[in-house]
Amino acid sequence: MQWKKLSLKARLVVAVTSLLFIGMVIADIATYSALKSFLVTKLDQQLVASVTPASRSLARAMLGENVSQSEFAFVPFGSYGELITSNGSSFVAAFVQNPSQAGSPPTLPSITPKNNPVALNRPFNVASTGDPNLHYRVIAEKNSTTGAITILAIPLTGVAATLGRLVLIEILVSLSVLIVLAALGTYLVGLGLRPLDKMAETANEISEGNLSARVETKDNQATEVARLAKALNSMLSQLVTALERRGQSEAKLRRFVADASHELRTPLTSIRGYAELVRQRSGTLDESETKRAMERIESESIRMGSLVEDLLLLARLDQNRPVEKLPVDFTELVNDLIQDIRTVEPCRNIEASVEDDLWIIGDKNRITQVISNLFSNLRFHTPECTPARVSLGHIQPNELRQFEGLGLVRADDDDFTVPSEGKYEIIRFALVDSGQGIEKSALKNVFERFYRTESSRSRDSGGTGLGLSLVASIIRAHGGSAWVASEGLSKGTTFGFDLLIDVSEINDSADL
Repeated sequence: MQWKKLSLKARLVVAVTSLLFIGMVIADIATYSALKSFLVTKLDQQLVASVTPASRSLARAMLGENVSQSEFAFVPFGSYGELITSNGSSFVAAFVQNPSQAGSPPTLPSITPKNNPVALNRPFNVASTGDPNLHYRVIAEKNSTTGAITILAIPLTGVAATLGRLVLIEILVSLSVLIVLAALGTYLVGLGLRPLDKMAETANEISEGNLSARVETKDNQATEVARLAKALNSMLSQLVTALERRGQSEAKLRRFVADASHELRTPLTSIRGYAELVRQRSGTLDESETKRAMERIESESIRMGSLVEDLLLLARLDQNRPVEKLPVDFTELVNDLIQDIRTVEPCRNIEASVEDDLWIIGDKNRITQVISNLFSNLRFHTPECTPARVSLGHIQPNELRQFEGLGLVRADDDDFTVPSEGKYEIIRFALVDSGQGIEKSALKNVFERFYRTESSRSRDSGGTGLGLSLVASIIRAHGGSAWVASEGLSKGTTFGFDLLIDVSEINDSADL
């Protein structure tokens, strides 16, 4: 099976088991080497301690004397010794109690008093003459008085047996430990990867349409898998929110297209109707009827042109096209528009509270259009002589959420905050009327395109429903936020907007 085709769990188990196996092999080899070195060192010490007694025993045996066992008690049974005299004669004997203890003799080096092919007093290994599995540890020592050379070979049988038993024990123990650790590792890896299985199950549920499915996590877990699960849940929440917003946007777009089609169809129908009337009855219509038909065609075409212009402006603002940024005397602009509405509706009492010498950076024509739309909204939705109040001035950041105790509903749920870097001021424009008011449930919809609080589409109830949408879009293009506030029906309505003023821009424009 190819490695890439294995599951993550199988890869981890194989990798961990392989590392354990390598670690245990290294440990076993190190243990084997250390024990072998220790045993050989002890045997070398025994060789050095035994060579002198063995030399004496060999000398007596060479002379034909009886040698008692006690005289070579330090020499292990099965050892071989060779005594080479100064005149070149040699004598070889096995240190045993009975012949059965003598194994295959070692392959001793050919040493003469004049030729020493091996280093004296330095132990070395040799094989036996007849048994390939039997080896000896050998040392050669020269008697400084007599000049005789003694060679002593001690069998490595005990060392080999001990090391063989060690290898067997290491194999059995290592296999047992490896099996146990592999089983335990498989369990622990499976336990650690269980959240991944749950993530896969959750992903399958989501792919089947259950967008509310989430991976269960514990807040006190800080593992990588737990953090991945939390990140996945967060991503899923954002994805669901994005899908919901997309659905809402698509619904708004469909409603916008339907409303735009309706609004455009009405004047087009009128224009076509009057045009057909003039064409079909061109010989029978008197001058007054023809004039009225042409006036209606002209007025409807103007209204349709105005609607198209508003739609184009909204489209450009939706594309985040930059607006003109020039110094605007906001105080003068507002005062002029207040004077205009007082001229148009003399009986309407407009109470004005406008702060002096307020300047902003923006598009004067668009800001004028915003305030004009708000005043037009006031005229459409309140009786002619109903009083109103206009305020313009600076506010503090802690006043952004309210106006005179009323909670604000911002266009598109704008999260309007003051940047932490730089120096900014907040200017608020508010238009308070004493009209019929708006239900609180409808406040969030008033800035939608073609939205009107009345269900009827009659022109008598207002315009096309784009005025407040333009207000919100233009103010947003200037870095501000439009809002509305009302306590409910028959309690009046307040429309307004907040603008962030970069003090450095104002100062730079003043210097110019």
